[in-house]
Amino acid sequence: MIYKRLIILVIFALALGTSFVLGQDFEVDPQSIIADIIENIVANSEDESIDVDALAEDLIYYSENPINLNSTTAEELGRLLFLSDFQVRALLDYVKDHGAMQTIYELQLVVGFDFSDIRNLVPFITISSEIETTRRPLFQYGKHDMFVRARSLIETQQGYTPAPIDNPTATRYAGNKLGLYTRYTYSTRGGFQFGFVGEKDPGEEFFRGSNPYGFDHYSAHMQITNVGRVKSLVVGDFNADFGQGLTLWTSASFGKSPDPMGVRKRSRGIYRYSSTNENEFLRGAGATVTLGRFEVSAFGSYKKIDANITDSLIDGNYYFTSRPTSGLHRTPNEISNKKTLGEFVAGGNVNFSVGNLKAGVTGSLVNLDAAYDAPNQPYRYFEPPLQNRANLGFDYTYGLGNHLIFGEAATTLGHGSGIVSGALLRLHSLLTMSVIGRYYEKDYSTYYTGAFADGSSPANESGVLVGLRFLPYRHWQMAGYVDAFQSDWLRFGINAPSRGRDYLLETTYSPRSRLSFMLRYRLKQKDKNQVVDDEPTRWVVPYTQQALRFHLAYNPTREIHLKSRIEFSWYDEENLPQESGIMVYQDISYRPRQLPLTLTARFAVFETDSWNTRIYAYENDVLYYFSIPAYYSRGSRVFLLAKYSIGRSVDIWFRVAQTFFADQDVLGTGLDRIDGSTRSDARIQLRFKF
Repeated sequence: MIYKRLIILVIFALALGTSFVLGQDFEVDPQSIIADIIENIVANSEDESIDVDALAEDLIYYSENPINLNSTTAEELGRLLFLSDFQVRALLDYVKDHGAMQTIYELQLVVGFDFSDIRNLVPFITISSEIETTRRPLFQYGKHDMFVRARSLIETQQGYTPAPIDNPTATRYAGNKLGLYTRYTYSTRGGFQFGFVGEKDPGEEFFRGSNPYGFDHYSAHMQITNVGRVKSLVVGDFNADFGQGLTLWTSASFGKSPDPMGVRKRSRGIYRYSSTNENEFLRGAGATVTLGRFEVSAFGSYKKIDANITDSLIDGNYYFTSRPTSGLHRTPNEISNKKTLGEFVAGGNVNFSVGNLKAGVTGSLVNLDAAYDAPNQPYRYFEPPLQNRANLGFDYTYGLGNHLIFGEAATTLGHGSGIVSGALLRLHSLLTMSVIGRYYEKDYSTYYTGAFADGSSPANESGVLVGLRFLPYRHWQMAGYVDAFQSDWLRFGINAPSRGRDYLLETTYSPRSRLSFMLRYRLKQKDKNQVVDDEPTRWVVPYTQQALRFHLAYNPTREIHLKSRIEFSWYDEENLPQESGIMVYQDISYRPRQLPLTLTARFAVFETDSWNTRIYAYENDVLYYFSIPAYYSRGSRVFLLAKYSIGRSVDIWFRVAQTFFADQDVLGTGLDRIDGSTRSDARIQLRFKF
């Protein structure tokens, strides 16, 4: 029955979308575009908690402070990660060759841009003949921006219920189920910024117990940019990203995406951190100064992180057995691990530019206050110790005509080495190609990394990816890649050397700015330990995952935006029957012209045989909060998001969502258990700008 409902829903959505005559214009909703861009970049991620704050922050900033295409730079345009390096170059070359743009409609004349590219770009740019040449005062012309958010699960999980009478000491969450968040930023046009973030997760205490000063997590920073020789100076919490992420990269890294031209990392050096991730950042001070053709960066960081410290000394040293990264401190166990381990990180980078060549050297040193008492697991045999781990690397980027060559080589001093190198090739104005290879030895490791890899870290892996992006006809775009990789030693969950293949093909048709159709197919083959009941031996077997997606975005009027998607998944594992899954959703967004109101809703139905055929789908949410839930089992999901603006100074968001599982009476386990078949949550957020 559910399949009939799915088919009816799709037919209805497609019929609705094709029954309108669509005009050509570039009026877009910035927040909707930001959501689409983020979904595309994290499309291959299977992490519901992936941190995309830094990416979103740039997009939000430029949507409110658009880039003037007539006076911009390659570095500034490079902050828009959805643009390929060739598109950045094409925009700059167009202005250089034809003079200042007069209208955004000239974007249709820029080589390498179709309607979907232009639609994505428009919210973040402006066309102006007025070019500002005077440096503004550092501390004047400032703006204040403040967010306050509350969220909660509507159902009551077991962790919030009273302990049973026969077990009064049973573990329960220390705090209530309300999650709180606040964020404040003060920034000036002269290059000064100050900000802080405070967050309490559901179940954590607030102004009592383990959090007597309020929030469970605080983050603050002060940053100065482009003042004299100082390109960047940050005190407080910050990120440090250099090269291709092989030696040092502290911010989020998103791996492979459907855009094969996005394989090259665009490092930002030292810059502020303002996210809620409680582990992946640096705390201290860092600076980058410009000395002629050279840029010199240096930083130092020390902070406390979560760890399970052993109760006794071993050979006079402290040891830890694990480093929890969830950032949750709700139970006595979680609270006892909170901020128990000191983490020291120091390093720097020196790079120089001459002509089309940019090259640099990066070094980092990491030391923890306790040694890691690693479990006796064979796949860890070659992992270097965490104490006094030093890494040194060399990176380069070279423009060769219409092509771009890049790479980085690094070593863990006293242990293994790794190298990643690639090229972006412009074979024709309508055809671009990417090639990237990597070879990471099994005893190479770096503490903070963002290098290109199929696995979770650049170690014990070698492989080559080849991708193409082709504009065969007007309004059509095709893109895809083939990635072949292997590991010469054991990996987590794989008790033997292994190999894999990853194939992706995507076709997009965008005849108008209001209409876009996308078809995507992905096939991934890897090895794994096969788990069979009552069988102690874990045989390594191959398995295959496939996904097929049909997506239609259409705006019948300027007030109504519609999105329809149907996605199939398949899972094949040797010696086991095939599993499958299906998910269909319909989104509708309504923005009346007479009111500063936006309403967005989704209705989805899904059915999967198991967790193996789960399907991820990005959801619109309040600003600076991102949802990528997994649809699995059998049921339906619905959400409603409302945004209302009061003048130009106040924005209010409210969101409520519910998932219904048709064949489950109990959801979750342990303290997260819900007695019932629904999981619902609500969020409200206020933003004040002054």
